[in-house]
Formats: sequence, C-alpha cells, structure tokens
Amino acid sequence: MGEFSQSKARGAEVVIDETGAVAESLQGRAAEGARPPASNTERRQRVIDEIKRRIVLGELRPGQRIIEAELTSSLDVSRPTAREALNQMASDGFLIQEAYRGLRVADIEADSLLEIARIRVALDTEAITEILADPTGRRLATLEAIWEQFEAEDSDGDPLAMHAAHIRFHRGIWQASDNYLLMRIWPVVEAQMTIVLAYDQFTRRDPQRAHAIHSALINAIRSRDHSRIRMALKVHTIDSAQELSLLVSGVADG
Repeated sequence: MGEFSQSKARGAEVVIDETGAVAESLQGRAAEGARPPASNTERRQRVIDEIKRRIVLGELRPGQRIIEAELTSSLDVSRPTAREALNQMASDGFLIQEAYRGLRVADIEADSLLEIARIRVALDTEAITEILADPTGRRLATLEAIWEQFEAEDSDGDPLAMHAAHIRFHRGIWQASDNYLLMRIWPVVEAQMTIVLAYDQFTRRDPQRAHAIHSALINAIRSRDHSRIRMALKVHTIDSAQELSLLVSGVADG
C-alpha cells in the first residue's frame, strides 16, 4: 500500500463517491463561490469527508482526539453541524466517545483485528456465494467491472486513490451480491476498513503485495472453486490481520 502524502491540490475538497469510497474533487474554493450556499446536510458531509481524509493520510491516528473547535474553524461550519457529523461517525464506528474526554479516532487492537477479520471472511463468503449462485451471470459481471476499475487505478504513491480503490472493490463484492442486509451494515465495515487500511498503508507501504492478494481473490472467484476462494479470503483477510496485529502489538509493547 502506498506511502502517506499530502493532498495534491491546495484547497481541494475530499468527497465520497457513489461507491462510498474516499475520493478527491479538485474543485477549489474559487469554484465554491459560484455555487449556491451549501445545505446543512452538505456541510455535515463535508466534515465527515474531511475527517476520513485525515485518517487515510495519517493526519489523524488511531486513538487521537478530535478537536471540535478546530473543525468548526478550519471548515467554517457551526458547532451543531460539526457535532452532528461527529455523532454520525461515532455511530458508524470511526470515532469513540469517552466520558469527559470527547471523541477520538477508534483504536486498533490486536484482538479486535482478528475478530473483525473472521467476521469479514464470513460475510465475504456469503456475498461471493450469492454472486456465483446467480444463473444469469450478471452479479459476477458487476464484480468484474468493479475489478477493472481497481486494475485501472493509477494509485502509486497516492494513499487517497489507493484507499478509494480498496474500499470500492470490497464494497463491490457485497454490492454485486445484491444482498440488502449486507449493504445495510456496510458503513460499520467501511469504518473499520478505513482505520485499518490507513494504519497498514503507513506501516507496511507495500502496494505490490496489496495488488497481488486482491488479484488472487478475484481469480479464485472466477474459478468458482470454493476451497480456493476460502484460501484466498484467508490470505487476504485473516493472514493480513495476523501480520498487522503483530505490528500493533509491537508498537504497544514498545
């Protein structure tokens, strides 16, 4: 996964694309002046997008406190708007509320990494089973189109683009399954993935490895061999979580 870098455009606005992934919109503040005043919903989303951007870039690390006053000042939003955004992110799992201490970015703990990985494998397995059970082949075709976007993404050295590609692909597996309940719980999974991927990006910095394990997963799905799919999911999710948990434990022990 790519190294952390600063946003490529000064004053660039970070938005969430139609797949739910973090992406950059290089519309500067000059263009904003030509648009009608933003609604409260848009302002709230701007706060959410900015916090996600900072997490992905490593500007906000696991466990770091969120300073509400800084957000309202830097983003020019009201305190009620900022609080609504922060409460939404806490509900989705990006942030943790602490009594008398406010909000902080969710921590990464070795034990929880493995628990989350096992749950993700179970849910990914269900999604893939439903994709392959579709007699029309449309669900697999949908996933193939999403994989083509992943392959085409020129994200070398760009953590925002790399993160967007990863989130888009994993959301795509669930979306292609056409399972309503999976999509209902996706925001919570995205929160965990965002924090873990961000930590992984600035810890291991290995985009080639990331591409290889995703390529192995899509090839396993294409093969329709369920034992091969289970192995690909294990390598992609369980083994990666175990490796990362060792890194997390090492940091904690240090």
